[in-house]
Amino acid sequence: MILALEMEISGLPFPRLSTILILAALTAGCSDGCGNAIITESISPSGDVKAVMFQRDCGATTSFSTQISVIKEDGELTGSGNVFVADDDHGTAYTGDWGGPWAEMHWSAPDRLIIRYAEKSRIFEQKNKMSGIRITYQSVRH
Repeated sequence: MILALEMEISGLPFPRLSTILILAALTAGCSDGCGNAIITESISPSGDVKAVMFQRDCGATTSFSTQISVIKEDGELTGSGNVFVADDDHGTAYTGDWGGPWAEMHWSAPDRLIIRYAEKSRIFEQKNKMSGIRITYQSVRH
């Protein structure tokens, strides 16, 4: 029988080595392995926020998605979209040049954003309000 408290591996006591290995495994899981490519961004008429439309690619086992985030004007895009997330539902929706489902956005007022997206897109996120901005959606047939 091997006692973990007395075992040494590579000169390190086993409890210390196991702690290092556990921490390394946990921090390796912090990245989701996805990448964002900005398609377009539009600053609100008030100038304090912007809408950012981007393609999110999470690897070979998923299709490209079109996502939109509303963030502070000087903010950085991180993670997935916070107001709109859609994919092409395995090729059934019309796609944009970037590979994800077609979409466009424009400001109708300082606090109102309109997002138009391809009919048949598979919607995962569709929020009606973010950071004081009201968001409306229109499905468009192509």
